[in-house]
Amino acid sequence: MGDWYRQEKTKGLHRGNQITGPSRLFLRAGIMLLVVTVLSVMAVGNTQADDQPLPTMTVGYQNGTITAIHEKTFDIDGRTYGVVPDVVMLDQHGETLDAGRLMVSAEVKFHVKKEQSNMIDKMIVTLPF
Repeated sequence: MGDWYRQEKTKGLHRGNQITGPSRLFLRAGIMLLVVTVLSVMAVGNTQADDQPLPTMTVGYQNGTITAIHEKTFDIDGRTYGVVPDVVMLDQHGETLDAGRLMVSAEVKFHVKKEQSNMIDKMIVTLPF
């Protein structure tokens, strides 16, 4: 046993420092898992927070969900609202939204006229995916 140990020492081999067999496989799998995790965290795509309008833009707006759509009005959380002729409707990205795209269960942020509390003049619609 002494001769074998001496040969390893002279060749610079140290058995304790070598990783072989299943341990090497687990080490490589762990490193790959770490790399994938780091890359997925760095490549975060579009989040729900990115879709939300700026808080200053919606000061004075009410929140709700469209519960029914009628010919000239619609219900938000069970209360009936109309819209002014020059209503401003935007989607969650700030782009103009056609009223024909409204649907039940869409979440909305809306602003009512001061004079008429049941007439909406501005609305931001978050359409379900």
